Amino acid sequence: MTAIAFSSAIGPIAINCVISEKHTAELDITEIPIETGAKVTDHAVVMPKKVTLDIANDAAAATFNALVRFQESRVPFSIVSGLKVYSNMLVKRIDAERDATFSRVLRAKVDLQEVIIVSTAYAADPGGETGAGASNRGQAGGRKSARAAPPSAERSKDAATANRASGTVQRGDAGVSSAPAADQSYLSSFFGG
Repeated sequence: MTAIAFSSAIGPIAINCVISEKHTAELDITEIPIETGAKVTDHAVVMPKKVTLDIANDAAAATFNALVRFQESRVPFSIVSGLKVYSNMLVKRIDAERDATFSRVLRAKVDLQEVIIVSTAYAADPGGETGAGASNRGQAGGRKSARAAPPSAERSKDAATANRASGTVQRGDAGVSSAPAADQSYLSSFFGG
């Protein structure tokens, strides 16, 4: 049995022997059928890289449990193989096999897959739209916005809703009245006296 020289660890787990490694680099080419039945290709997507390692290690239970814990942690790591250095890899699958030949040794296939890490950002409309909706684009409540607009008197359908939206009424929905003059009682001002 010949071992391939590369880093002897999967993340933080040390491995005694890598029996084989299989590398997969794939390109997904789209195919769209057209009227005549021919398929047209309009673009291609680079798929995540995959590496399958056939490993053997003593302390079967400890190594297997450590690999499972590391897999469940979902922490991306780098691996140095015989062909390439891979970054942002995760342990996708662990297939451990036990039989009379390998009773005290962990013999397993470990599938690693690259995770493509991206960040999101907002960008201007590439269509360059103009018109009524264009001035609201990117603002809350705009035509292409994902955020709700705050209430406003202009969009209200009735006077009560417009008053609530405008913020002019502060305590409840009742109007505000001034206090009676110093020489007049409150009851007389209330009853119009």
